[in-house]
Amino acid sequence: MFDKKARQYIQILNSIPDGLYIIDNNRLIEFWSRGAETITGFTAEEMTGRKCSGSLLKHEGESGHVICDSECPLTAITKDPVPIRRNLFLTTKDGNKILVEEHIAPFHIDGKLRGIVIVFRNISDFKGLRLFQIRHEKIERLIPICGWCKKIRNDSDEWNQLETFLTGEGFGDFTHSMCPACAEKIFSKKIYLESYQGICKAISTSLSLDEVLKLIVTNVVKVMNVKASLLRLLNKETNQLELAAYHGLSRGYADKGPVDYDASIDDALAGKPVSIYDITADKNARYRKEAEKEGIRSILSIPLRFREEVIGVLRMYTAEPVSYSDEDLKFVAAIAEQAAIAIMNARIFEKSVSREKEYLNVFQAVTDAVSSTLNVKEVLDLIVKKIPEVLNLKGATIRLLDEEGKELKLVAAYGLSARYLNKGPVDTEENIREALRESPVAINDAATDPRIRYKKEAEAEGIRSMLTLPIIARSKVIGVLRLLTGHPRDFTQEEIGFAASLAKQCGTAIENARMYEKQYREVRYLKAIQEVSKVISSTLDSREVLDTIVRKIPEIMATKAATIRLLDETGKKLTLAASYGLSEKYLGRGPIEAEDSIAVALDGKPVAIFDATSDPRVTYQDESREEGIRSMLVIPIVVRQRIIGIMRLLTDTYRNFSQDEIDVAVAMAEQGGIAIENARIYEQLKK
Repeated sequence: MFDKKARQYIQILNSIPDGLYIIDNNRLIEFWSRGAETITGFTAEEMTGRKCSGSLLKHEGESGHVICDSECPLTAITKDPVPIRRNLFLTTKDGNKILVEEHIAPFHIDGKLRGIVIVFRNISDFKGLRLFQIRHEKIERLIPICGWCKKIRNDSDEWNQLETFLTGEGFGDFTHSMCPACAEKIFSKKIYLESYQGICKAISTSLSLDEVLKLIVTNVVKVMNVKASLLRLLNKETNQLELAAYHGLSRGYADKGPVDYDASIDDALAGKPVSIYDITADKNARYRKEAEKEGIRSILSIPLRFREEVIGVLRMYTAEPVSYSDEDLKFVAAIAEQAAIAIMNARIFEKSVSREKEYLNVFQAVTDAVSSTLNVKEVLDLIVKKIPEVLNLKGATIRLLDEEGKELKLVAAYGLSARYLNKGPVDTEENIREALRESPVAINDAATDPRIRYKKEAEAEGIRSMLTLPIIARSKVIGVLRLLTGHPRDFTQEEIGFAASLAKQCGTAIENARMYEKQYREVRYLKAIQEVSKVISSTLDSREVLDTIVRKIPEIMATKAATIRLLDETGKKLTLAASYGLSEKYLGRGPIEAEDSIAVALDGKPVAIFDATSDPRVTYQDESREEGIRSMLVIPIVVRQRIIGIMRLLTDTYRNFSQDEIDVAVAMAEQGGIAIENARIYEQLKK
């Protein structure tokens, strides 16, 4: 659509932070700006040439209906060619819905309508549009609220007061006051408030069901000043009220038998707020004799309700007939309501939260371990050691992708033999490929599962089950974490989800350690360059500068040695000018000009050699092996676009030099070249 003369205008459009795209009369997208890529996640390659109403670009109205067909702006502008402004929801590439504001205008060429231009921006965070957004979000959104303190959990997993949460959601600022009715109740019935707070505080201090039940009956007796208290909970399977806890009663009376036919029990199960029953006045009472023997006269029965469902009965016993006011009865009903909430919360906790708490302890243990250091190797070793300890596993391994993102390399292992670890590459295993696609893979039987390549090796190692998880950092898979068991194990979805979160935490720890080491190296590199620059500026002795370089660079880049060789006046022969960390025997091994790596470096390009003992570009392979040299980095020394020599860095372990390391070495070589040139000019001036 745009000719060559219009390319500068395309650059201008791409510099706009708002999204911009152009649709022709056939509803095909002809242009998709960088701003549109940033907001939606869809690239220009994905969108250009597609229909705007396709599956990728989805527009929805406030009620969630798709508006591409019924409210197509191209149709509206064809009928009435005036600009349009509207708010709608747009689905991004990662599946999120964002609120956007669109400005739509007709696009004419030579007086003919060629399509429309649409400019849009993300306005999800604009407070003035919160009501529109909230009406949509309430359809799908669940807001976690604490049943006790009424705090709300936000999207960052933080628990906030109700007012703080609503203010953050755009409902404005809150002030606090008290209505007259509440003021009268609170201040006139202060004793009830204090007692209620006391009992609520007591039963909310524990999440153990047995402890909660005991706290309820104990505090009811103390607060209400009654003889005894008892709790019975409804068993839905048998439809029986079973004894749960009691205080102030003998074991014989508390566990005397079923109480299904008690009149006050019938009232309570029928939903009556409070039932007062004088058992001594009921000649037909089933347990009248037992009550008289226990010294009981009156019984109060209050239903325990949770969300309109009766889950049990709270009973209070007195030794004398008691007359209760309406306020008294309301108060005991409130206590029963709070008790029901505490019981249900404790039940939920014992069923699920206790497991989550165990996971939390494990997660915290691993987090504490990996956050105690910023050394990458230490982080990796801590992860593979800590996770098997807390999850009762045989062992664990971590493999990370190389810089090209193609090959997995073993970087840490625990609990496994060297023989098993060196069995061969695992990149081709199906379970590894699945994990690299961000899918956790659980294998129950490693000896028979077709996704395992090394079945015999696993069986010989005593490995029965495996869980392979992607290690993700910054939304990118950087490797895999493998957990291995010595006995068959069916990993549940809960265990897989928990292990996946651990792997994600590991990814964050690894990435943080990498960033720290990178920053630390950069600081060291900068200091080394500054030190060399300082020497250059303080002396015109090239020998001193070159010696500083060959001593300093092995120190900061952790290499075994370094050498600098300079071309003679003929420009063909290299002469050793400075060296560090090498024997005289190795240095005198012979000429090196014929080596391919030297030829490439003298052509102006750095050369990295992984294995100096076998690489055909190295002439003296045997001498390198004898000297203990494994890898090399060859850097040209350039002055004023003229190559005057080479610098070599040599390691005693196999190493893939990173681009950062190559850049630092090039900078050092440039410093050396400047020093040599300055010294030569000085010597010429002296002559």
